[in-house]
Amino acid sequence: MRTHQASRTAVKVGRFLAALARQPRLAPLIPRGAAESMERLMLHTGLLKPWMLRLYGASWYKRLIASIEQWTVPGQLLSIGLRKRFMDDETRAALAEGKRQVLVVGAGLDTLCWRLASEYPEVTFIELDHPASQAMKREALEGMGPLPPNLHLVGMDLARTPLEEGLSQLAVWRKDAPSVVIAEAVLMYLEKAHVSAFLEALHRCTGPGSRLLFTGFRWEVDGRPIAGAGTRRFYETSLRLAGEPLLWIVQDGELGPFLARHGFRQDATPERVELHRRYLVPAGLPEVPVSEFEFPVVADRE
Repeated sequence: MRTHQASRTAVKVGRFLAALARQPRLAPLIPRGAAESMERLMLHTGLLKPWMLRLYGASWYKRLIASIEQWTVPGQLLSIGLRKRFMDDETRAALAEGKRQVLVVGAGLDTLCWRLASEYPEVTFIELDHPASQAMKREALEGMGPLPPNLHLVGMDLARTPLEEGLSQLAVWRKDAPSVVIAEAVLMYLEKAHVSAFLEALHRCTGPGSRLLFTGFRWEVDGRPIAGAGTRRFYETSLRLAGEPLLWIVQDGELGPFLARHGFRQDATPERVELHRRYLVPAGLPEVPVSEFEFPVVADRE
């Protein structure tokens, strides 16, 4: 199976999660079953090898990763695990409130829908991703057991098929139903105009009270640069070389009004959306850094 059927970023995220799962102090912060299921999926596709897992567990390798992070992006590894925890927790909370369908756009190798579909048989779970990536993922998941009947893996190239048109072709999707829509690590790779088009389509395709969960990307927090110019160049260059350059950078004070113009109300309560405050402080790990570049967003459809 060709490894280029998954984006380089998706592969990196999966490998980072596997490495994080082998750090006893931080592994409990990962959603239950998230790392294990992603490892199984990636081993099946060949994107992860048994020798890599042995390497991730080696003490010298953990020290090496910590050293690299210290000089580049401190807390980057942990930020991926906490991002997964955030999406898991928020999705479960939304389902407890009565949302009855979950749509994940550009899921990559993430297993959220696969894990939750069996727990919530009354909820419809849909993944939209590039046909090549989705075919690879379907084969891997089917190798792990029968797919839940309420899980729908849809191959769709959103660069060619608009979101609204794609959803209109899915008989299981209800436009009037309160929904959860997840776009993790997706929107920062789109031009701002395309993000606007995505939000407008989403507003038309979901019922009142639907919830959007996504991650944005920024260089500053409250006017404070997150890192120096060298780290910024490193981040931009690494993504550009991976063929996935950053196109939408969120500016200070921009996001709330931007979402409101498209019919979504942002909840920026620090206790809810700041990963350090939500997870590390209660876990007794306030001294542990977490990258602030990519940050989670909660917005409800009005």
